[in-house]
This record gives sequence, C-alpha cells and structure tokens, in this order.
Amino acid sequence: MLVGLGVSACGSDSSSSSAPQIATDAPSDVARESTSAGGDSLATSDAAAAPLGQIDTSGRALATTAGVTVATPDIRRAVDDTLASIERNNASVYTADVNIGNQLDDGSIDGSGYFVVKVPPADLEPLINDLGATVGTVSGRTQDTADVTDQLVDLEIRIGVERDVIERFQTLLTQATAFQDIVDIEQVISERTIALEQLLAAQRALDNRVDLSTLTIQLQYEAPAVDPTTSSGHTITDAWQAGWDVFVGMLFAIGLALAVAAPFMFTAALLIGVIWLAGRRIGRRREAPAPATVSERDEELAAPSPEG
Repeated sequence: MLVGLGVSACGSDSSSSSAPQIATDAPSDVARESTSAGGDSLATSDAAAAPLGQIDTSGRALATTAGVTVATPDIRRAVDDTLASIERNNASVYTADVNIGNQLDDGSIDGSGYFVVKVPPADLEPLINDLGATVGTVSGRTQDTADVTDQLVDLEIRIGVERDVIERFQTLLTQATAFQDIVDIEQVISERTIALEQLLAAQRALDNRVDLSTLTIQLQYEAPAVDPTTSSGHTITDAWQAGWDVFVGMLFAIGLALAVAAPFMFTAALLIGVIWLAGRRIGRRREAPAPATVSERDEELAAPSPEG
C-alpha cells in the first residue's frame, strides 16, 4: 500500500516536471509552487536549489563564447605576452597548444599558438583589448552570446521535483515493513538520485558557462613589414658594392663561358691550322716552274748570241 502511494506521488511529480516551461519573466519561486504538491517539501527545495548563474542587467542569464586571431612576427614573444595578459585580466588557461618555429633571416620567429581561456564576462572585452595592445594585431574576431535563462529555470524546477520525490520515498521507506516494498522503494530512490545528480551536473555546467565566458586565442605568424625609408636609403658605398658585385659576376660568367667553350675552340683552331697548312703547300706546288725539256735546251744553244 505504501509503495502504491509512493508511485502515485512519483507519477504526479513526474507529470509536473514534464509540463511546458514557464515564462522566463516569472520568478523561480512561483514556478516551483506551481509544480510542488506540498509546502514543506517546497521549502526544502528552495533552500537547496542552486542559484541561477550570473545575470545581466536585464535579468537574463547569458553565456558568451568569443574568439580572436592575433597576427605577430614573433611567436615566442607573443606566447609570453599572451600568458601575461591572461593573468592580468583574471582569466585561466584551460587548453594550450604552442608550436614555436625557428628564427628567420629577418629576425622574426614563425610558428603558431592556440589557447582556450575562461574569463569573467566583465573582463572579456578588456582581455581582448589587452591582447591587441601587447601581443600583436587582432586580425579576426568572433563572438556568440546565448540566452540560457529558460534552461536554468527549467533545470531548477526539475531539480526541485526530483528532490521532493526522493524525500517522499524516503518517508515511505521508514514506514515500510514488507521486504518487497522496501526493495521497490530503494530502487525508486536510487533511480531518482541518479536523475537528480545528472540534473545537478547539467545545472553546474550551465552556471559555469554563464559565470565564465570562453575565449579562444589563435596566434598566427605574420612576416614583419618592410620599412620603405630603410629599403630606399642607398648610399655611395652601397652603390659601389652593388656595381662591384655585378662586375665580379660578369667576369665569372665570362670565365665560365670560356671554360665551357674551350674544348670546342681548341678543336676548331686545330682544324683551321691543318686546313691552312694543307692549302699553303698546294699553292706552292702550283707556283713552282716546270723543268725544261731537251729540245728547249738545244734551241737555246742554237740561238745566236747577241754579241755575234
């Protein structure tokens, strides 16, 4: 009989907890009065219920999630400055992933950094401004604010109902005498206690989202800007050095070209020399007089001399 009454009470409270959510403007005490069956149990629920997280000036519970991307030419210094800024603004690091690269020729240090930070809502904007002033240039920003007032009110109502049901069954347990009734009541109490713990965990998580905003900080490497006054301010020494470098480079190019062409030039000169010598010999042979024959010598002897 006691178990039957307890089950009926449980069913009545369960139906109350599954009722539509009340208007968010209504006080939580009135909401619990509409769902609670007894005044004494209501007082117990009010005393044990967790407070709604941080409420803004309009009476709404807001959970804020933001993200910033900070560009910097020195990741190593930016990591140190980020941690210092987080400490100055009452924030805490929950996740960190840092990759510091090597120092480049221009003196910058590449890499990346990733931080997930929990910060009070009032310190969120000062923290972002501090990052932009001390770490680097804020190149990107996102922000999302969710109104969780309805969820907190609903959780508070359901927690009050579960506590009321557990209290009733504990009262029935003290009055039960039959073994089966005791087993059934303890089983119901165990199930309701598990459900209550789950609701309390959800409430704590939601309260944490309201009490502490989540900020994601992404450190991004950016090459340092070149100063135009420095890059265009050439002196006579710079011009002389540049001209000498060009001259030496030209000599090196000429020497390299001659070294590459030397085998071909030597072969060509050798061929030209051979051809020239052969042509000279042939020309000499053509210019030499032919030897006189016997008849020609006789005619020269028979011819009268100019004196005779």
